Formats: sequence, C-alpha cells, structure tokens
Amino acid sequence: MKAFEPNDLFARIWVRWALGFFLVASILGLIMRAFHVVEIPVLEYRYILHAHSHIALLGWGFMMLMGAMIFSLEEVGQYIPKYGKLFVALLISLIGMLLSFPVQGYGVVSISFSTLFVLVSYGFISKLWSTISQKELTPALCLIRWSLVGYLISTLGLWALGPVTVIFGRMHELYFMTIQWFLHFQLNGWFVLGTLGVLVFFAEKRGIKIFFSVIVERVLLASVLLTYALVITWADPSPVFFWINSLAVSLQGIAYLIVVSKVSQGLKVISIPPYAKNLIWIGLGSLLAKALLQLLLVIPEVAVISYTIRMYVIGFLHLVLLGAMTFGLIGISMADSKLPLSLLSRSAWMLVLAGFLGTELLLFGQGTLVWLQWGYLSWYHFGLFAFSLLFPIGLALAFGSLFLPQIHPSPSFLPFPNPNQHKSQAMKKAMIWSMGIVAMLLTSCGGGGESQTSSTESSASATEAAPPEADPKGIGEFKNVDLGSGIDASLADKGKAIVDMKCTACHQLNDKRLVGPGFQGVTNRRRPEWIMNMITNVDVMLDQDPQAQKLLEECLTRMPNQNISQDDARGILEFMRKNDEEKAGQRDAAAN
Repeated sequence: MKAFEPNDLFARIWVRWALGFFLVASILGLIMRAFHVVEIPVLEYRYILHAHSHIALLGWGFMMLMGAMIFSLEEVGQYIPKYGKLFVALLISLIGMLLSFPVQGYGVVSISFSTLFVLVSYGFISKLWSTISQKELTPALCLIRWSLVGYLISTLGLWALGPVTVIFGRMHELYFMTIQWFLHFQLNGWFVLGTLGVLVFFAEKRGIKIFFSVIVERVLLASVLLTYALVITWADPSPVFFWINSLAVSLQGIAYLIVVSKVSQGLKVISIPPYAKNLIWIGLGSLLAKALLQLLLVIPEVAVISYTIRMYVIGFLHLVLLGAMTFGLIGISMADSKLPLSLLSRSAWMLVLAGFLGTELLLFGQGTLVWLQWGYLSWYHFGLFAFSLLFPIGLALAFGSLFLPQIHPSPSFLPFPNPNQHKSQAMKKAMIWSMGIVAMLLTSCGGGGESQTSSTESSASATEAAPPEADPKGIGEFKNVDLGSGIDASLADKGKAIVDMKCTACHQLNDKRLVGPGFQGVTNRRRPEWIMNMITNVDVMLDQDPQAQKLLEECLTRMPNQNISQDDARGILEFMRKNDEEKAGQRDAAAN
C-alpha cells in the first residue's frame, strides 16, 4: 500500500472540518428548538440564531460546496499549493464567528470575522475561476461558473448593509431587502446552481454527457434574478412585482424540470453504490420540490403567505440547504470515496434524513394550518425538537465514521495512514494546521465579548438617557380602550387561539426573546392602545413609532402584517392581560 499523500490528507481534513461545522450548527439549531419547549435562562435566542445561520450557511454550506468543486476540478497536487493558506484563513474566520456570535450577536468581533470570511471566499473563487478558465466550458462548468457569479452577487448585499444602515437605518425596507438579497442569491444562485454543476460534472467524469441548450441556461439564470421580485413585494405589494415573480417561478419550473430530467437520465446509467445514488435522488427530488412549491407563488395571495408565515420560510431554506445541496453532495462524496459507505455512516445519514423529513413535514404542515386558521398542533414544538434531535445524533455518528478504518478503503481516500507506514513531514504540518487553529483563536478572541458588551451597554445607556418622544398610545385607530374591571375569560380564550395560530412562532408567553420579545409583562410596559395599534397597524407603527422602531432594531426581524381584525386584536390584548396576571402577578400597570 502506497505512502500517505499530503494532498489526500488535505482533502480528508477539509471534509472533517465541514462535517464538524455541520454538527455544531445542528446543535445550535436544537438549542433554538429547545427555547420553545423549556426555559433557557442563560442563552440569548437571537445570538444562537445568528451563530446557527452563519455556521450552517458558511461553515457547512460553503465549505462542502466549495470543497466539492475544488476536489472535482483541481489536480490533486494543486490542493495545498493553491488553497492551503486560504483554508487556514477560512477556519480562522469560521471559528471566530462560532466563538463570538453566541456571546455578542452582531458585534465588532463577529462582524470582523464575517468580513474576513467574505474576503477569503473571494480568494477561493478567484483561484477556482482561473482553473475553470483553462478548461473547455462544458454544461457542468458553465453551471459552476454561474454559481460563483451568484455567490459574488449575493455578497453585494453584505457590503451594502453598512451604507444602508447609516443612511436609512435598520427600520427601513431597504435594510431588510438588502439582507434578503444576500439570502436569495446564496440559495438560488450559489447553492442551487453550484450543486447542479457538481452533479453534472460528476456524470461527465464518468463519460455521461449531459447537454441542455443555451436557451435553457438563460431561462434558468433569468429565473434566479427575477424571483427576487418576491422580496420586493414585501416592501411594495404592487401587482407588477407579483406578475414578475409569477413569470419567474414559471420559467424556473420549466428550466428545473429540463435540467433535473437530463441529470436523472444520466444518473440512471452511472454505476455507483445504490445507497449513494439514492441520496443523490433525494437531492434532486428536493430541488424539484422547491420548484413545485415556488410554482404555487403565481397566485399573489399565496406569494404573500410565503414570506409572512415563518414556518414556510424556514422550511423552504432547509429544503435547499439540507435537501438539495446536502444529500446531493453527500451522495457524490460517498460515490467518490470522500465519505465512507460503512454501516455506521449509512445509518448516520439515515438518521439525518429522518430528521430532515420530519421537520419539513411539521414546518410546512403547521404553516398550512396557520394559513387555514386552524390553530396549532398541541405537540408541534415538542415534535420539532424531537425530530431536530436526530440531526446532531446522526451527524455525530457520521463524523465519528470518518475516523474509523474502512473495510474496503479507497487508495486515494483513507481515514488514517497504515500504522506501519512512514509519516511524512507534510502530513505532520497539515495536522498541526488543524489542531493549532483552535488554540490560536481562543487567545485572540478572549476579550472581545466584554469590550463589545461594555460598548453596547454604554450606547444603550445613552439611548435611554434621551428617549425619543412618542405617543404612548401609538399610531392607529385606537385612541381609547376600555379594559373593564376584570378579565373576560371567553374573550381571553378567543385571543389565545389567535396567539397560538399566528404569534407563538416568534413570541413566547414568558419574558424570553425568540424572534420577537416575550409577551410576559407587555401590559405593564405598554398602554392597551399601543398594543392594539401594534397588532392592527404594524407597518405604520414600525415606520413611525419610536418604540416600535426600537424593538425592530433589537430584533432585526420585521413583524409581518397578518391582517388581524379589531375584534381579534381585542381578544389578543385580553389574553395578554390574563397572561400577565398569571405570570407577572400584575397587569395593566401601563394603563394607570
């Protein structure tokens, strides 16, 4: 058996780090689910959310897709010379984000590491683009190249955040549209086109030529650009943008159907292990499911609920990142012996698949119940937590399988060198890279949290010292609300049903923040008129009321207008009064 090659080790270390970040992201996601099941007094939900999203998108998503491209297109001997230093910088940025986001959310340290990541990612794209330019442009390379363009376009949103925040503030529609710009082109440009490109190249390497016309390619690219119109409808619900989005999703459905059908035909004749092929089928199926769901958005009423019901938003994001990209690339990695096909590995990914299917069914199912106004499943949050638990369990087993000897190892991808083989100096250096980065980062990031917290507290103190003048009753039709002498039980029950249906995805009934602030104590902080106006006139309140704008700046998520009637809003207020009486021991303090 030949000596262990340093470049082979580099590929294995890359995969281990990517899967390790996936495992960490799944643990952070499980903690987020736990906030809905039990009280967690120490952690801040939104900080965990920021850490989860960055590590999932950048740690797992970027690393796995970029790694698949590099190890498919580059010569083995070019791995370390071209990408070794960039790889170290990439790990520094990712571990820096992992250590800082749970502590401070968006702060000086976390933003600095995020900026470093973007700059390093440009280095990867530049080198990979140079490699593609030296090859004949096949359909696979065209898709991969366009995916790189999609990634670059997405980062324009990140660079625009600073100027938009300074000029317009975090409450302006353009601020949220900028964030959605990044997410839109990440999902539809970078991840989808990149995964399709790697799948087509996987077939091309095995002599299966997959061709589709220039027209199909242009239609696919046009759909990526035009589907951003759905984001614009959130800020400007003009019929023209709904029609543009309807045209875009129709074009996308046609292009996806053509491309996926051609890839499927090639996949049928490729001789690879059945388990790996089945995972690729799941990835293609998820991609088609994405296209079919988006076809429903040709109906303007459905387009609106797609971004106002949070379950749909999360389910759709997971469908792309977990369904299409993850299972598609995992199947390819197993077929190429980049991941083991052992019983442990196969069992591990079955657990991940079960978690994915279970959470998707619950997210889309509960979202549909909310849309139909049929209320919440009593076990929804616990069920989501239980299915989410399968992710870290499965990924921990999959991660462990990378360190076990394979029964039939591939010569180019062994989990460990033979103990009797000579360990090269290059191998030792590569291992030092991997093991030394954590220690270096622990020393470099240690004091960032306290200084940022101090700065934030000083800023908050200054804000509190000079609060903006605002009408305590808010802005809207409610100028005076008669609360009565006690709690109207029937009205409170009616309000609870509406809260369960439309509010608990973002708000808890205690004082802990999820996406939005907890409801406990709200009637002691806000006048009843302000609460009613916030429920029924949310867009105007967020644009003009200083207190609502302050909450928006803290939560960084704009509350959707769910068209709640005045009577229903009165029921919600009555339930909030009852909730405060039970949990806070006092209600209506702000009304006195």
